[in-house]
Amino acid sequence: MQTSPVQKAQRIVPAPTLCFSDPSLGGLRIRLDADVATLGRREDNAYVVPDPRVSRVHAEIRKECGSIIVTDLGSASGTTVDGNVITGPTIVRHGGRVGFGPVSASLEDPAAFDDDDNTMVLTVHKIDTGPRLSPRQQQVLELVAEGMTNAEVGAQLGITERTVKAYAQELYDKLGVRNRAGAVAQGHKHDLI
Repeated sequence: MQTSPVQKAQRIVPAPTLCFSDPSLGGLRIRLDADVATLGRREDNAYVVPDPRVSRVHAEIRKECGSIIVTDLGSASGTTVDGNVITGPTIVRHGGRVGFGPVSASLEDPAAFDDDDNTMVLTVHKIDTGPRLSPRQQQVLELVAEGMTNAEVGAQLGITERTVKAYAQELYDKLGVRNRAGAVAQGHKHDLI
């Protein structure tokens, strides 16, 4: 009689989990496995919260440098972290409350604890909270930084001068400036160029 070899159990790696307390969700727990994923009520989100008060695509959840970062994606009812409305990427710490509109969850992050003595380990990482540019906005900013006029930028990119002006205005709005020089200065400040 041949015995099958004993297989060694695989190590279970703890993952951060969102624990929803709303009774209508029946104790929903979402394990945050993906590095970057969306959360919302629509079925094609990686993290689905089946509640009509949550937007179809409500927020992005990103794991970066050992931190959980939540970004609202223009949801109708907004996103909060520990009761504060977020306006950009925001780190959520172990035990923190994240609100997707009126629906809230607490973050359980087992990695936030040291295995030996169960004490909290806090790591501070600088995250980029600067503006995100589209590829075309990035090209326009780089060419403007080289000192090109709108006509020269248009010729370089194969678009009209009017279109370049529209991209430039979008850049000014995103960077919170009024002119080309301000856009270039903010571009350098946020390491965009």
